[in-house]
Amino acid sequence: MQTQSEDRDDLRNELRDDARNLTGAAKDRLHDEVNTRKAPLADQARSVSSAIDKAAAELGGGNSPAWLKSTLEQGAQQIQRLADRIEQQDSRELVGNVRQLARDNPVTFLTACAAAGFAVSRIFRAEADAGSSAGFGSTAVPAPTASYYSPETAQVPPNIQGGGVI
Repeated sequence: MQTQSEDRDDLRNELRDDARNLTGAAKDRLHDEVNTRKAPLADQARSVSSAIDKAAAELGGGNSPAWLKSTLEQGAQQIQRLADRIEQQDSRELVGNVRQLARDNPVTFLTACAAAGFAVSRIFRAEADAGSSAGFGSTAVPAPTASYYSPETAQVPPNIQGGGVI
């Protein structure tokens, strides 16, 4: 017969093993999902690279500064290399590279995260604007007013009347 202490230790070990298994399964699923979404991401990066390269080529004939054309061309090349790396490496290697970049260049990493966040917010805003202009109605939420939250005008929901939840 086991003592209470042994029972607790057995339970603790069982829970720890279950947590490890669950964590491992979640990581595997996440990496599988990332691997399936790599190709569209690489294609999008190539598209951005091509657009930047085209913009740089159009600047060549005008009176734009040479440094601007050069900067755009270098940016397009970097994005092209990134697309190649995304396509060639599996998700575990990509995560390792991101971790290494964050450790080696934290300012660059945070700047890139901020830029990515800005780009994503612009994409979502553009989609919302396109949706509202297409006749789907406004997605904007009206700003709350003082009278909206005023205790004098607030009503108690029926399931809370009488001080308890019904």
